[in-house]
Amino acid sequence: MEKAIFIDLDGTLMQKNLTISSRNSEALIHAIDEGYRVVLVSGRPIQFVNYLTEKIGREIDAIGFNGAYSPNLIEYPISEEILIQLYNSLNKNNVSVIFKSINHIYANKEIIKNFVYPIANDLNVDYTENCSIEQFKNQKIYKILGLYNNNEQEINNLLDQFDMTKAFYANKGFELTHKNANKGNAIKLYCLKNNISINDSYMFGDDVNDQTMFALGGHNMVMGNASDDIKRCATAICENCEDDGVGKMIEKILKGENND
Repeated sequence: MEKAIFIDLDGTLMQKNLTISSRNSEALIHAIDEGYRVVLVSGRPIQFVNYLTEKIGREIDAIGFNGAYSPNLIEYPISEEILIQLYNSLNKNNVSVIFKSINHIYANKEIIKNFVYPIANDLNVDYTENCSIEQFKNQKIYKILGLYNNNEQEINNLLDQFDMTKAFYANKGFELTHKNANKGNAIKLYCLKNNISINDSYMFGDDVNDQTMFALGGHNMVMGNASDDIKRCATAICENCEDDGVGKMIEKILKGENND
């Protein structure tokens, strides 16, 4: 069976300037040359994940929206009924929310600039601000992201009423996807399709939305910048994201020195 390396982006492989360092890129290329499949698994939209794979310049598969979409593998859009209910409930509670399709971002208030990501050289994703539900309820929305205001617990209680996959980030916000969409399920489907051994594969991540892939039973490479709760999932701890922790760990793996 083949082996694979599954890698989160934000806080893991990708640095704060939305780039992948040369050391990380070279390590990925080396792993591919040694026979590993490399898969980027991110909460970001598939367009952006594909943009980064093209920058690396090798054949790298992509899973986006926390496992809600991957070409020829997964497609889990959120139902129109749930979209409408969530939009109305969160808007009523004055929560800033963005709704992500493959090609567009819809925001109920002003856009959160961090999410206007590049999709090609000198080209950014399209977005609509201050939009009503009528403008996108019939679109395929794969992920919802919201920012807490002053009533975090009240918002969490509201979201608990919905049968969805949820990731909560204390004092920051939340991510919502279809109930069947998470990184763990996506990786299982990918491994089944491609005859890959999960137990012999490596999972790199740093945050709450990576926990479902850490639960699969592979080698869990957790970043040094992760919280203590996430580090409890680790079979090995990498150096920090900004210090090329992924690249350095892959170099050790390829030399048989990962020590997990």
